[in-house]
Amino acid sequence: MKLKGRTILVLCLLLFGGYALYDFQQDKKKEEINMEEVRLLTVNFEQINFVEVQKDDSKIILERSVDGWSLTSPIKDLADNSAVDDFIKNTVPERVIEVAKEGEGIDWSMYGLDKPLGTITFKTTAGTQNVFEISTKRNFEENVFARRDKENKVLVINSVWQTRANKTVLDFRDRRFLRNKIASVDEIKLKNEKGLLDLKRVDGQWTVPSKKDLKLDQNKVRELLTTIADARASEIREGNTKATGLKNLFTLDLVLADKKWKAEVGQAKDLMIFANVSEPNFQLRMEAGALDKLIKMTVEDLKEQPPKKEEDKSKSEDKQALMASPKNQKDKK
Repeated sequence: MKLKGRTILVLCLLLFGGYALYDFQQDKKKEEINMEEVRLLTVNFEQINFVEVQKDDSKIILERSVDGWSLTSPIKDLADNSAVDDFIKNTVPERVIEVAKEGEGIDWSMYGLDKPLGTITFKTTAGTQNVFEISTKRNFEENVFARRDKENKVLVINSVWQTRANKTVLDFRDRRFLRNKIASVDEIKLKNEKGLLDLKRVDGQWTVPSKKDLKLDQNKVRELLTTIADARASEIREGNTKATGLKNLFTLDLVLADKKWKAEVGQAKDLMIFANVSEPNFQLRMEAGALDKLIKMTVEDLKEQPPKKEEDKSKSEDKQALMASPKNQKDKK
């Protein structure tokens, strides 16, 4: 009888466990279905190779190739890969907050979708796409109305989509001062009011050709290169257009692995910094502070500092000990 009771108990436990597992799997399946229903971007974001942002008569088109993202309309130029990737990736966690209206006969003008603020399109290499029409109107919670893929649904989504629809060409454009890999730079010639700074890389080490005995701090030279690489423009003008009345600040000549590059940098009366660069042939209005380090830089700023002598170090330690002594502390009181 005892054995029979144990068998029944085990069977009951197995049965109960089976039901619990079934319920768990069903709940998980429902949750996955619900998550799928509220996903805003339904295409595979990793396969997106085409982005279009249209507002009024303006249309920005971005296309991805093996070399990265490029602008193809309204101008042809390199795009900022990070800016475009972030634009796409930031849409991935977006969810439909709610469906305000669905079905036939929707009065789209009530939601500002008869004449939307803008349209954003994502296309993939697989041929799928999402087209989002973004309204100028928001609900009482400040979320925005939208329509996806011409569905008969008024979606309520995050208001950040209005910001996305208002993006400009400059938001996606490659605004780098130097559009080359900084690792390819072999020579630097910086001429400013302090004189000429002439550097050359020899066997992986930066040197001063005219002063071969002068040792440079390699980290400081790398910081100089990083400053050049990180410098960005706030405005780009094509061709030989030059701002007038500029005060010359410096010229920068670089020898790269396969070419030469030059920049002439000046300051306007309103203190804005402009740079005319040779490749591409642009005039750039630079972001504030982007090139400030180069205006008065000299070779002295890049010199390797000799280590402190033991005698100097000992004197410094003695002075610190004296200042911390109880007698000195008492005298201070």
